[in-house]
Amino acid sequence: MEKSTKKLATSYGLYLGIALILITVLIYAFDISLMTEWYLMVINLVLILALGTMAVKKSKEASTSLFSFKNAFSSYFLTVLIGLFIATIFSLILFNLIDPEAAETLKELTMEKQAAMFENFGMTEAQINEAMVEMQKQETFSLKNIGISFASQLVIFSIIGLIIALIFREKDPTNA
Repeated sequence: MEKSTKKLATSYGLYLGIALILITVLIYAFDISLMTEWYLMVINLVLILALGTMAVKKSKEASTSLFSFKNAFSSYFLTVLIGLFIATIFSLILFNLIDPEAAETLKELTMEKQAAMFENFGMTEAQINEAMVEMQKQETFSLKNIGISFASQLVIFSIIGLIIALIFREKDPTNA
């Protein structure tokens, strides 16, 4: 991986991390219940994919040699890794150190939405109550759970990154 490619990917990763933090802070400041909405995940997904793809595109433009699949994927992966890591650390700090009560509020709001969804699926009251008891036991913002979430997001975005790398790579004309 070229030095300029690494630098570009790192820059875009920082931009991504800052953008994800800004979204979290704005929602936290105005209406924390928005964190339970499905469209927030879509917004984050689009933002991550857009900045990851932009990093690959800029890296390809800056590349002085053949832009391989490895270079394309590395650029994307580094961007997403840095961005998600920054956002994850911020969430850990916000919900465990700064405002643990917000974590409990978010957990309760999530449980209410889940209960409503379970009702719509036709689950019995006993099944819903059992599921709510299990959800109550979970520590949503524990280091373990946030780590698992980070890792699973990284895997999902890496799979998408493989496709993006295939699109942006340059084929070696001598191996045709």
